[in-house]
This record gives sequence, structure tokens and C-alpha cells, in this order.
Amino acid sequence: MSGTLALAASIAEMDRDTLSALVRRRRPHAPASILDPIGLAAELLRSESIDRAVAPLDAPSLAALHRGVFEPDAHADLRAVGLVGLDEGSLAPLDEVTVAVRTTLERLGIDAGDLEAPLPAPTREAGDTASWYVAALTAVAIAAEVLRALRAQPARLNRTGAVAVVSIRGIADATGIEVDDAARSIQLLQGAGALVPDTAGALLVWSAGAEAWLAKPAPERWTVLAETAVRALPAQLRGMLGRYRLDEALEVLPGRFPLLPATTTAAATDFAAAARHLGLAVDGTLGGAARALLAGDRAAALAIAARDMPDPVPGVYIQPDLSVIVPGPLSAVDEAVLAEISAPEQVGIASTRRITEASVTATLESGLGESGVRDALARLSVTGTPQPLDYMLTSLASRIRNIVVHDHDGDEGRTRIEVARADLFETLTVDRALHHLQLSAGDASGELFSKLRAEHVFAALSDARYTASLDAERERPELPPAPLPASTELLPPELEHLVDRVHGAARSEPGTGDFTRRLELAIRDRSTVRITAAAQGRTHVFTLLPTSLDAGRLRATDAVAGVERTLPVSTITAVE
Repeated sequence: MSGTLALAASIAEMDRDTLSALVRRRRPHAPASILDPIGLAAELLRSESIDRAVAPLDAPSLAALHRGVFEPDAHADLRAVGLVGLDEGSLAPLDEVTVAVRTTLERLGIDAGDLEAPLPAPTREAGDTASWYVAALTAVAIAAEVLRALRAQPARLNRTGAVAVVSIRGIADATGIEVDDAARSIQLLQGAGALVPDTAGALLVWSAGAEAWLAKPAPERWTVLAETAVRALPAQLRGMLGRYRLDEALEVLPGRFPLLPATTTAAATDFAAAARHLGLAVDGTLGGAARALLAGDRAAALAIAARDMPDPVPGVYIQPDLSVIVPGPLSAVDEAVLAEISAPEQVGIASTRRITEASVTATLESGLGESGVRDALARLSVTGTPQPLDYMLTSLASRIRNIVVHDHDGDEGRTRIEVARADLFETLTVDRALHHLQLSAGDASGELFSKLRAEHVFAALSDARYTASLDAERERPELPPAPLPASTELLPPELEHLVDRVHGAARSEPGTGDFTRRLELAIRDRSTVRITAAAQGRTHVFTLLPTSLDAGRLRATDAVAGVERTLPVSTITAVE
């Protein structure tokens, strides 16, 4: 039996779930043109499709495909991915697959005999993972700083959708975080749905998931990031982590999967780096929370994180030089306030920050106000408010209160500006740098209006070097929703329709046996067949060129007799 017929026979016997899994794994190139098992078989036996399908296989599976000898129990998975067919109910090799595997092994200089070698025994003892939470909390703190920095300055995306290197370096410089850690945090936050491309695909911006993530306590933040890393774990490495430590599994991986694509190998290396960064692995050994996530038990992983991670500290230490010592993780609320009024210097499970004139100005301009900052400091600071900070707050607040920008909903415009001093009011109305705002005086003293949005007005004032603040009560613009995690269970509509067509064709009349598939293949390939038909006790043999198969009848050209013949499929006893 030809490879196409053997694979079509296998496909025709698959239930819908198995067929869907096959299509999901193999992703046919031209789904709209596939109508039946023969069509799908022909598509899956294209050389490019075979090469993609065999690349992730382990050495024993490649050895079986090389030999062309299969055991039903041991190699059912090869049939499930369309690399083995059926011949009279038994697993059968596909010539196209056998040739492709042998050619690839020869090209790469891989000895087929080496594929039969058993896996090496584990040689390293498990390490101590008791301190895993140190790396975990550090990773969470770094991700939070990166995320906040990206709200202030979204990252640029290049044409491939990757974050531009210059943006990563800018984030690293702004936060005092290593470039590699910043890049890894961005990748994890994207995977968690906290960061998404904007509508133009030019910038990486916050989603609603960012605020949701920042509102969580540290154990939940970590679990979200760790789940993201585990979702990206290649299946080949995942399967080996039950036997080996992480570092040893990485060493064994190339020999066990000799045709593994470079992208998958890179993904395995990336996971190892992410695992170290997140505390999933310590010195190459996976901890209990990591193993829970690998087993799909999120609740157990979260429980371990909540048990092992220290409780939030009650406060911070503000020094006279305006440095801030943060001795441990803070609650989400306290962390958010401290992040508003200070800039990071060293980020970790214990961090140092610094209060600067720029950070306080930005906080006051954002609308928190002098009283809000003082209340926050009174709650957070174990050492009180140093005199230099008290003076800075008073001085900056007096300047910022001079101009306050509000949203406005009225005929006068979309923005209302309160100006405290008469001389400043006159200056704003005649400043040529602000003419595009089209400022107009209101009825109340010191009141100006603009047709532009409040964010635009505030930015224009800042560009013109005016110190202003935004109304603390104004609503933030709505963020785009966090994307749903990619599902491996759902097929795109065009592939769902393909499954429907192939599954339906395999079960439609007339029959789904070998005779019908051989005739369908002959019609597809425009090749002649020898048909044996029996009727009324007599047997006839014809050499025909089949043209159509419909409603239980075969139509074909008999070149020998020079006529068109129509035969009921029920009378056909053999097709060669």
C-alpha cells in the first residue's frame, strides 16, 4: 500500500478528538483545499511537513521510523501525529517518512545505531532549595519596577514585534536593573498579559492586567510570573525533568532529541535562565513550588510561596540624605505609594531607593498632593520625616499649587486650569509656546479653559517649563484588557472546518474502506487502476482511468474499449 493510502486509512479510523489533535500538531499548510482523508494524507506527506513533524521526536521514535518496524503499544503516538499509517489494521511504515528520516540522519552524520542507546543514569544529587524565595522575591521586585517604568515610558517595538534593545537599556538605566533582568521581566510580564502592543503595534503598553498584577501580594505575583515561564517550557525538556535535575536535563537534551530545532533548544535554555531568575530552580534543582507548577497544581505552588515568603515589613527607613532603606517586601499599597515618591537605586528582597526633587515633583504633579505625600510618609517611615524632606515638600508644593489642571465637561472646553497668581495668569495667556492650547478666560478669577484634553494641556505646560499638577480626582484613561492565555485546546476556524470535512468524508457513503481510498487517490493522481467487479455470478476485470466517485457509483474511462463506464462501488471486489 502506498504511503498516502496507508496514512489515509489511519486518518479515516480516527475519532474526531484524535483527528483534531493531529491537525493541531501538524498544522496543514493549505487547509481550505483539504476535503477528505486522502487530501489530508497527501498534505502531511509533503517533505516540509514531515521534517517539521520528526524534528521534535526522541531518539527511540526516530530509530523506529528509520527501521520501519512498529509495535502497537510502543508506537501509537507516532500514528497519532501522522508518521505511521495502517495496512489491514496493523501499523505500517510510510515510505515518504522513512526516506526523510534516513536522509536527515545521513545529512547530519548521526549513526542510526546510536539512537538505540539508553538514557544515561542521573549522576547528580539534588541541591538545597530552602532559600528559593530570595530569588523569587527579587524577581517580583524587579518586575514591579520594570512595569512601573514602562507606564511612564512605553517600550518601542521593532518590525518583528520584539522590544527594541534601546528601550530595554533605557528601562535598565532608569531602574538600576541589569539589562538581562529587565529583558526577562518584560518577557514574563508580556506572557502574563500585563503588557500588550498598542493598537498601532509600535509600543508595548500597560493593560488592565498590569494594575491587577501590581495589586496582588508577593506570593500571587510570583505565581503569575512562574506560570508564564512554565507555559513556555518545551515539552521535550518538561518530560526529562521528572528524571533529571534541570542543569543535567539540559545536557542530556541534545542526545535524546537529536533533530530538535534551534528555536526549541533556545527556548529550553531560556527556561533554565528564567527558572534561576524566579527561584524555580536553585543550583540546578527544582523546588517544591516549581514541581507543583510542572504538575499543573497552581494552588499547591501558591501555598508553598505563601508559606515560605516572609510577611510584608511594617515600614521603611528614610535617612537625612533622603535615601530610603526597604528591609523587605512591602504590601502592595505601601509599595505603590513609595514607588510614587522615590526612585529605585538597588532592587532586591531588600531594596534601597532615593527621594529626589524630581520624584517628589512628579508625585505632586500627578495629583497626590502635599497632604497625601505627608500622610503616606507618616504611615511608611519608621524614622519619621527628616527635616530636608519636610522643607523640600513645602517648597515644591507651593510652586505646584500655582497651576492645577482639571478635566472639564462643558461648552468652555475639555480642560479647566486653575491659576493661583494673577501675574502667572497673564503670562499663560500671552505665552506664544501655549498658543496652540487656545486658552480662554472663564468667569471665575484665575480660571482658564482649553478645547484640548487635560493630558495634552498638562504636557504642553511641562514642555513650556511651567510647574503644574493634575487634579487628584480625575479618572485615569481606561487600559486595554489583558489578553487571555493562549489555549492549546482551541483550533482556528479554518482548521476546525478542515476537521469537520475530513471526519465527515471518512464516514460518508459510499464506505471508507481501502477500495474507496484507492479510487480517490487514482482520481486525484489521474492514474489508471485495475478493477475487479462481480455481478450476477460473473467476475469482470477492467483497466480504467477513474474520473469521479459519487453517490455510490464510479465513473471511469476504459481506454482499451474506448468507452465510458459506470460501476456501482458495491460490485467492486478489488482495486490495484
